[in-house]
Amino acid sequence: MKKESLQLAKNKKISAIAGTVLIVLLAVFLFSIIFSVTNLMSRLDDIRTHPFKVLDAGGNLQNDVDNVRLSFEQLKNINTPEVVADVREQIQVFYEDAERQMNIIEKRYLGDDSDVEALREYMAEMQQEQDAFLDYAAAADRSEEEIVSYSSEHLEQVNEAFDKQLEGILKYARQRFEYFYSAADRTSTNAILFACLIFAAVLITLFIYRRLLRWQTIRLRNQNQLFDLLSSTIDHVFMINELEHPERNYISRNAERILGFAPDPEKVSPEVLFDYMSSEDQEMIRQLFNTSGETYWSAIFHYRHPSLPEEKIFGLQTYRIQNEEQDRFVTILIDQTEMVRAQKELQTAIIQAEKANAAKSEFLSRMSHEIRTPMNGIIGMVMIGQQNIDDSQKVADCFRKINLSSKHLLNLINDVLDMSKIESGRMEINRTGFDFRVFLESLNNVIYGQAQDKGIEFEEILIGDIDETLVGDSLRVNQILMNLLSNALKFTPRGGKITLRITRTDADDTNLFLKFEVIDTGCGIAPENFDKIFKAFEQENSNVSQVYGGTGLGLSISKRFTEMMDGKITVSSQQGKGSNFTVMLPFGRIKQEEGEAHDFSRIRVLVADDDPDSLAHTKLLLRKVGAQADVTDNGYEAVAKTEQAQTMGDPYDLCLIDWKMPFIDGIETIRRIRSASVSERPAAVLMTAYDSSEIQEKNRACGAVQIITKPLFESSLTALLSELFEKKSGAEEEGGTVKGDFRGKRFLIAEDNELNREIAQELLSTTGALIECAVNGKEAVDKFAASLPGYFDLILMDIQMPIMSGYEATKAIRAMERRDADVPILAMTANAFAEDVEKSLECGMNGHINKPIDLEEVFTKIARELENKGM
Repeated sequence: MKKESLQLAKNKKISAIAGTVLIVLLAVFLFSIIFSVTNLMSRLDDIRTHPFKVLDAGGNLQNDVDNVRLSFEQLKNINTPEVVADVREQIQVFYEDAERQMNIIEKRYLGDDSDVEALREYMAEMQQEQDAFLDYAAAADRSEEEIVSYSSEHLEQVNEAFDKQLEGILKYARQRFEYFYSAADRTSTNAILFACLIFAAVLITLFIYRRLLRWQTIRLRNQNQLFDLLSSTIDHVFMINELEHPERNYISRNAERILGFAPDPEKVSPEVLFDYMSSEDQEMIRQLFNTSGETYWSAIFHYRHPSLPEEKIFGLQTYRIQNEEQDRFVTILIDQTEMVRAQKELQTAIIQAEKANAAKSEFLSRMSHEIRTPMNGIIGMVMIGQQNIDDSQKVADCFRKINLSSKHLLNLINDVLDMSKIESGRMEINRTGFDFRVFLESLNNVIYGQAQDKGIEFEEILIGDIDETLVGDSLRVNQILMNLLSNALKFTPRGGKITLRITRTDADDTNLFLKFEVIDTGCGIAPENFDKIFKAFEQENSNVSQVYGGTGLGLSISKRFTEMMDGKITVSSQQGKGSNFTVMLPFGRIKQEEGEAHDFSRIRVLVADDDPDSLAHTKLLLRKVGAQADVTDNGYEAVAKTEQAQTMGDPYDLCLIDWKMPFIDGIETIRRIRSASVSERPAAVLMTAYDSSEIQEKNRACGAVQIITKPLFESSLTALLSELFEKKSGAEEEGGTVKGDFRGKRFLIAEDNELNREIAQELLSTTGALIECAVNGKEAVDKFAASLPGYFDLILMDIQMPIMSGYEATKAIRAMERRDADVPILAMTANAFAEDVEKSLECGMNGHINKPIDLEEVFTKIARELENKGM
């Protein structure tokens, strides 16, 4: 121990010396830096104020002299008194600037003063000779030879002397520039070298000082290792309390971090925590410590942390240590917040897992019933059809019902597969361009027919200027809207109404944001079930599946797809009054190509529609295409406006009349407009959001020239106005292949399933096409390779086949060195996801047809590919 004390005193002395040396070295380093910087700045100032100024002024002086000489060149050709006067005036400006430059050189030149005096003398002599030259040139009409001769005799010698003297001054200035620069460089090098030496000395001193400090730190660390380890590695607070000697009390250093305040060590006891505890916990701890004869106490209490928003839960353990002097109490506070929270989360997770398990069990039970229902219908209708094989009407009815049951079964399977891919993380969003107008028309065609069968009114409404071509995953958007609209159809009673309202909410050059609202007048949803209906495998209650059927996956799939596209889905509803599902989605924008120019500025249009949103949208489109638009919300006013316009001698050119309006409908309105008209103006067009076939006859009878389907788009409105008011040159020929007529074409079908092969062959044979088949990909490749070029017009390729898949077969055909290796190839497969479509296109296929096949889709895609090939 004595040895360590002597070593400690010695180390303290060495440390003091090292500290003093370090301060001295730093002071020397500071002064050397100041001196070096000052010296360097002095050299830079010398460069800036002397040689640099001289070089700059000398260059400018040379330019002035050169400009004077250039001015004399024009006197070789023209030396009239007037021209000479102009030259005198020009060179006077250069003389004045030259004088300023000479003054700068005299002031800043560091060489011999005689150099500058000689330069000034040469300059004065040169000016004198130049003045004489001008007098000579102006005295008479001099020839070019005379001018050149005089210039050579009197000017060249003095010019050469001036230039030589100026070059000598500039050369000396450059030498001084290089000298000052070299001096600055030497100063910089010396400063760096000296700084390195000082730095090395500081490092050595610091090393010695650090060695001594480390020796002392190790001893202190050994003495406090236990308490430091406890305080830094665990979240337990240790308190030692001596009642008779509070100055000996101890609390671990981590107390402030864990408790949120710094307790006074002399007042260490559980009572210091009472200000952050409830009165119940305070009373519990008091009673605990009032028990006599105990050597150990434990309790759990809630703690309001002063600097954190959440409440903490602490476990308290106190030990009484008895000795001869007095009792000593050791208290340990243990933060059990995370443990308690983990226990609660575990209990919650167990409950949720049990609920999820019950929900999936219920889902499987429900799916079993849902799948068996259409399966029973299919099997039953097959049996009935077999029993009535001679009754064609009965068999046709059975086929119709089998078709309906099959589509219902397919929808159930697609929902389950979609949810499976979503939960496994294999679902991808495919953002491509698509026609939004065609998208809505397709959606309307599907939903309108179902709504009409149920006696429900359905309407699509557009609000704002919405692009017709968007970038997004149209397949997933269609699934979202179909799920929402199917639910609306399911829960809306006969006589109700369903509205799909699409609003443009925001847009920039690259993105367009749309709000889709599906509004129904159905049974509504209880507020407490708003979150539940978006969970997988769950419905609002158990009665829903029994009464309405379904998998309970539609809304969950819609929510997942919406979130994957960076969108948001919400619901608002009142029981008994209906629901409103809102989907916010971003889309990319495609730069619109400028089409044929149209001038509709002279066309006056009257729009009659009782729906204010549709009325505003139609007016917006008319003004966008340049037409003049007036609007009204009823048929009576529409008739009155047309009569008034005719009376004023400025009749409307076109009346766009909505079919279903209050008071008098669109057909009656058009009939009255046409009855009151004395000419063909205005032309009347009926607008409808419904199936136009049911009003075709009435439309012709009332005098309307056309029917146009809502919601309107700019292209459909432009087409209507062009057809009605722009003259056509020649008869328009109808292009394209007639749908379902492929006579003379030869198709190759690659399909390994015998039943699927037979179905495809029979269906396509009805179009007049010649059909050949292959049972696997390799046979399809061999048949194509063995055929003459151009023998096959199109190939329908299954994907999953033995020996060689459809992907491999397509790649093999595309790799052949034949002129018809680009033969159209369409995938015809049950792999119906967006990534499957993309994979088909990547391997070289031209398109993708889903199984079970839609005959209209098959005919349309085949016709398009044949048309693209010019067949």
